[in-house]
Amino acid sequence: MQKKIFEELFENYLQRNLSEAEEQKLMELIRHGEYDDFIKEKIHIMLKEKTGSEIMGDEQSAYILRCILSEPNSNREVITLEPQKRTRKRAVRILFAAAGIIALIALGNTLFFKPQAAITTPVTEQPAIAANTSIDFSGKQLIRLPDGSTVLLNDNSTLKYKQDSFNTKTREVTLTGEAFFDIKRNEKKPFIVHTGKVQTKVLGTAFNINTYNSSGNIEVTVARGKVQVGDDEKIYGIITPNQQIKVNKNTLSFEQNNISAAVVTEWKSNYLILDDINMEEAIALISQKYKVQISLANEKIKNCRITASFLNDEDLDHVLKVISSVIETEYRYNKSGTIILDGKGCE
Repeated sequence: MQKKIFEELFENYLQRNLSEAEEQKLMELIRHGEYDDFIKEKIHIMLKEKTGSEIMGDEQSAYILRCILSEPNSNREVITLEPQKRTRKRAVRILFAAAGIIALIALGNTLFFKPQAAITTPVTEQPAIAANTSIDFSGKQLIRLPDGSTVLLNDNSTLKYKQDSFNTKTREVTLTGEAFFDIKRNEKKPFIVHTGKVQTKVLGTAFNINTYNSSGNIEVTVARGKVQVGDDEKIYGIITPNQQIKVNKNTLSFEQNNISAAVVTEWKSNYLILDDINMEEAIALISQKYKVQISLANEKIKNCRITASFLNDEDLDHVLKVISSVIETEYRYNKSGTIILDGKGCE
């Protein structure tokens, strides 16, 4: 029954006959990975028959493959590309990297996609999803929320929010584990993180929350801006950069201390996050992480933009191979050990 529902949703998606709720359900089924072979075979047939550009638009094809690639608990990198003035001769590109296939189909001039969240509602015979369904994320990954805020989720952590009510009067999420939040400022819609009985409220800022069960505490640390921490009855305090409020999960007793936010968020240094940045910025981050020097044989490479998340301690050559494949460059080492990126670049 599930397979039949999936195939019907998929066919209706290609014909653009799905409601928003049905589309969200389809993407969740795709994330589970049970139908990867069906999807890849379908895309293969479409490309062979040269019908892809007629049936699947830019965003549709990228969205489907993105969901295959961005399984939260897998080791696959999530990669998107925003090239400048691509020709249709380069409309179809297939890349292989990490633990499985990384396929990006560019049908038209651009392929840029902002990820949408997964829904963990169980599959039933009803194709529609109940109103205000919970959007759930688990495992280490970079999450882009509907308001443009980003959340870097640490290992063994979960984040969820209500699909319909988020970004109405407030922006509310629930966290277990640990995450670093970078919140878009909106004075009319406070951002609230629920961690048990504790609520962390901000308008626009960057902060870290650690709720791992082993600690017995909820620790809120501010990297930028101002954060209010409290519960339904009282406010514990308002903290600013390099300050932390630690709350006992059982007694709700708390203490406020000065602390280095850089030390608290050191766990992020294991990850390489290239979040829709140009290659000049990406090179700086790669050079800093791997302590190498990277030079460009063509200055136009700086103009290429990339979104990629490397969250599994990938080695430098692996990172360079993936990025070079995406932006159509080659890399080599010169005699002094400097890495040279060469390619036509982007306008």
